[in-house]
Amino acid sequence: MSKVVQFADARREKQELLKREYERVLFNRILGCYCVVEKVGLKSVEMRDISRSGCSFRMSADQGAFQQGEELDFRFYFSNNTYLPAHMNIKRVVKVEEGGQWYFDYGCVFDQTASTYPALEKFTEFVNAYALNAKEDKGELAVWF
Repeated sequence: MSKVVQFADARREKQELLKREYERVLFNRILGCYCVVEKVGLKSVEMRDISRSGCSFRMSADQGAFQQGEELDFRFYFSNNTYLPAHMNIKRVVKVEEGGQWYFDYGCVFDQTASTYPALEKFTEFVNAYALNAKEDKGELAVWF
């Protein structure tokens, strides 16, 4: 029995995988992401995805857990001393195990009434445009300085 491949679906799936890969380059190498934990301070998180409406991130389970419905202050650091604040509401909490370690994956929605939301919205537009248009440098051209 042969399998019918829907090229449009396969292409969309491949584009989504590339988009997430390029987003993670931004999140892991350029942007520092932290949540504010009351009476503890800043805790580093791993960004998983971002859109105009919200984001998802991962935290090590040994750092504690947030609850669904909890409100959270978040910081996107662009340098050592400047950040874009975001206020979010946690909509999804999933405990996952990966590589022998436990994590919590969170899905959140942004507070769109916050004064910083317009900047956050523009930032998410940039991240999405970058992820859709970025190309991998495979060293085919020499870089001259």
